[in-house]
Amino acid sequence: MTPGSHSVAPLQFKFASAGITDTGCVRSRNEDSFLCLPEQNLWVVADGMGGHDSGDFASQTITQQAARFTQQSSLEDSILVLEENFLHSHQIIQEKAGHLGKGITIGSTVASLFTWDDLAFVLWAGDSRVYRYRDQQLSRLSEDHSYVEELVRLGKLDQNEAEAHPAANVVLNAIGIEGNVVIDMEYSHIQPNDIFLLCSDGLYKDLSESALAKLIEHQNTDLEALSASLLKAALDSGGSDNCTIVLVKALPEREDD
Repeated sequence: MTPGSHSVAPLQFKFASAGITDTGCVRSRNEDSFLCLPEQNLWVVADGMGGHDSGDFASQTITQQAARFTQQSSLEDSILVLEENFLHSHQIIQEKAGHLGKGITIGSTVASLFTWDDLAFVLWAGDSRVYRYRDQQLSRLSEDHSYVEELVRLGKLDQNEAEAHPAANVVLNAIGIEGNVVIDMEYSHIQPNDIFLLCSDGLYKDLSESALAKLIEHQNTDLEALSASLLKAALDSGGSDNCTIVLVKALPEREDD
């Protein structure tokens, strides 16, 4: 469910954003993709899987389809269109897998941020994440659709054990995988100077959340520089996977704008 409807989306905030992606130090191919679409208040990170060029196809299908998104005249319609956009990507990717042959599964995680008035909507499938940095605190707004996250929820692992678990890469839900995909959604109110961090698992696998928070704390005015610093830190810590980072900062409107 979404909050009360509006006939238009008031521009209470302006948003600065920046995105960066890198193959990392281990992988030979970058299967991540990202989209910054500030004119429609939408930002997306996708992390493909499937080997060869299939992961590339999956993640790029998501961002290419998302690039067609147009904010509607009401909040409810906007969310519905965005969800339908992701479900359409799911269908396209499944059709591609079908052409590749029996038993072939390709797919992609997705983590997205959509803003309306003073509300931030996080929609996701898989283990790409969305964080919010506010008042020197980093909070995770999404919940991984992964095997180890399920074990954490059941109390069989703590979060530190989950990150190092041999099955940490097992994703239970993603765009394009066999069966029906689940698009989860949460929303929260935006405050001035909130910074949202969308990322693939290549960032948080190599950097702890405390390390991420410290980097954001020391460099949060220039998002391009901050994204480069976060990427460098992940690469310096091993760069064990493709790494994609999108940063979005809420800037209050000036009265004379």
